[in-house]
Amino acid sequence: MVQKVVQGEEINVIGLGDGQGSSLGLMAIKKLWITAWGKIWTGVTIKNESIIKAAEAFLKAYGWRGAFELECIATEDKIYLIEINPRFPAWVYFATGAGLNLPARLLRAAVGLPVERDSHYEAGRLYIRYTYDLVTDMETFQRIITRGES
Repeated sequence: MVQKVVQGEEINVIGLGDGQGSSLGLMAIKKLWITAWGKIWTGVTIKNESIIKAAEAFLKAYGWRGAFELECIATEDKIYLIEINPRFPAWVYFATGAGLNLPARLLRAAVGLPVERDSHYEAGRLYIRYTYDLVTDMETFQRIITRGES
């Protein structure tokens, strides 16, 4: 597939579809800094009616059931869909930290429990991914691998 390069801001929606055309929760973010592989390193929650309406139209058109992520590029007047991921992204905890626990809702729906359907979250919540280096003794590592204990 060949696609024209579109310049703009990368915005994404993470969500959960109920399989009947409605949402069990949606959250929009703007990626502020991405890695060389296009993965989010920092982001911020946003309120963007256009991308939320696009996500709702996606759910209605396809009767989507389960987790998803819509990756988009926004220009001043248009939103371009770049990719649909049929799963929660690696940054799913960002939604939970912003007040929208989508994995918990997915689990509740899967076992037939009542599920909240609101999409309330605060705009302006910041997400920063970080790495942690650990230096330890090889014996400790071997105990963990062979015995499951440290």
